Amino acid sequence: MITNNTLQIGQAYIVDDKPMVLTDITYGRYSFTDGRYGFGRTLGRRASDSKILNSLKIAEGINPQDILDNLKASVQYMAEYYQSK
Repeated sequence: MITNNTLQIGQAYIVDDKPMVLTDITYGRYSFTDGRYGFGRTLGRRASDSKILNSLKIAEGINPQDILDNLKASVQYMAEYYQSK
């Protein structure tokens, strides 16, 4: 089992039954991305989030860089889309 103090930015964890990468820990909030612009999950706002954070498991066999690369491509696509408007 993983506890809050061992979560690492850049590591992939299973959040909401899918692999997500922890991208930021600011003000007690843990931001995860699934690799799509505008999607992901932020935990730490509610007291009930601590139970989820304490039970996160590392996403075995998942390369976190693949998720981050997908996020970068998704952000680029959205930027180009809005610039074309």
